[in-house]
Amino acid sequence: MKNAPLGYECPFCGIAEALPSPAPESAVVLVDANVFAFVPLHHYAGIKGNCLVVPRRHYENVLDIPDNLGSDFFRATRRLANAMRSAFQCEGISTRQHNGPAGDQDVWHFHLHVFPRYSNDGLHAGQKVLYTTEERVEVATSLRAALR
Repeated sequence: MKNAPLGYECPFCGIAEALPSPAPESAVVLVDANVFAFVPLHHYAGIKGNCLVVPRRHYENVLDIPDNLGSDFFRATRRLANAMRSAFQCEGISTRQHNGPAGDQDVWHFHLHVFPRYSNDGLHAGQKVLYTTEERVEVATSLRAALR
């Protein structure tokens, strides 16, 4: 079942089309053959450094994504987790993924959230807050450096 509205223009496909040389303001931190990762427009509960891992091809949700991309997602997530620990000295990492309207999906392109975590950080109760462009670029720059 597809949930994207008729005529939906996918923002993630727009970023994927610009790879391997995305615009700096897109805050892309990792580009692999089948997936890429970037700092999204917002963070939660003041926890900065979160990223989205996204397939370069369009798949609406977990029901559509091919099995063979699983290792690409795991590898990118592990690399981001190590970069987050290095760049932000976080105590842990959380991931989450949403599917369909009832699952709180709001972009109709499969993506996996990766969060740096700290003791009592309030992530689950935290509000969504927009990054400034400068904050996004700064976070992305820190993560790219840690990925090297």
